[in-house]
Amino acid sequence: MPRDARQRRVEPVDRRRRVRLVAGLVAVTGGLALIGSTFLGWISTAMDTGGRTTISGWGTISGGSSLVDGANFNTLMAGVGSYRPAVPVVIAGAVTVIPGLIVAVTGAGRGPGRVIGALLAACGLVATGWSVAKLVDPGDAVGVLPDGQGSAGAGPLLAAVAGLALLLVAGSLLAGLLDPSGAR
Repeated sequence: MPRDARQRRVEPVDRRRRVRLVAGLVAVTGGLALIGSTFLGWISTAMDTGGRTTISGWGTISGGSSLVDGANFNTLMAGVGSYRPAVPVVIAGAVTVIPGLIVAVTGAGRGPGRVIGALLAACGLVATGWSVAKLVDPGDAVGVLPDGQGSAGAGPLLAAVAGLALLLVAGSLLAGLLDPSGAR
């Protein structure tokens, strides 16, 4: 076989592997961004004294008075309620990392599979749906804030973007765009 023909045959395989590597890394990055978003503010409110108080996806209060800054909202509630809006997002993020790595390292002769695509799609839907719901209606932090006083923080916004990235990778997998040629 002439050298040029071998080179042309290998080039598409290398390109497909690079595309799968990038798609897998996007999925892993999306999963890690989902996990990271849980530590950002998920709800914030203006203070009477000026400034803003923010509560993270796990309930950590920041920016408020020195009496509550750094405290956990759930501890202050003393069992009356719980504010952990990031739980579905962190689960989706944790579940996403391993399938993303599988997509990234899948060899040239084998596609990552539709099951992984379906799993990434489910995680992307959960993360995007939940975070968009929290962007639209951030809630009232277990009845402590009056209606309409709380606004969404950066956490649900990052989670929504990461969830959309997962949906793009999942769509590519489910459509067979990352399969080796001839495997569709």
